[in-house]
Amino acid sequence: MTAPQMSDNEVAALTHIRANPEGVLQSELWKDLGVDSRACSRVLKKLEDGGYIEREECRRDGVRTYLVKIARKDEKIDPMLLMAGETIVPCVACEEECNVEHCKMLEDWVYELVFSEME
Repeated sequence: MTAPQMSDNEVAALTHIRANPEGVLQSELWKDLGVDSRACSRVLKKLEDGGYIEREECRRDGVRTYLVKIARKDEKIDPMLLMAGETIVPCVACEEECNVEHCKMLEDWVYELVFSEME
């Protein structure tokens, strides 16, 4: 199953919202995008229904609007993704100031990961 194709307005809105991690007011977003407020509301409804954004009702200058932010993903991370066989990725507790491209501990861990998956 493929994700539905987004309209140009939906892509533009999502891009603008991502560029403002603290959120953007819906009352300003439609102006920034150059669309009317009704079109903006429809776009945001689709993005919200798709789980891309969250809208929080607020008041600015006595007018009701929404603060729009990228949706937080409350997905739990599988701790096993940090494991190679019986060894946890060394970066978790590492105190070295290293470059990951030249880290011997990380390289050894990756090799162990590869070999543990081959078994």
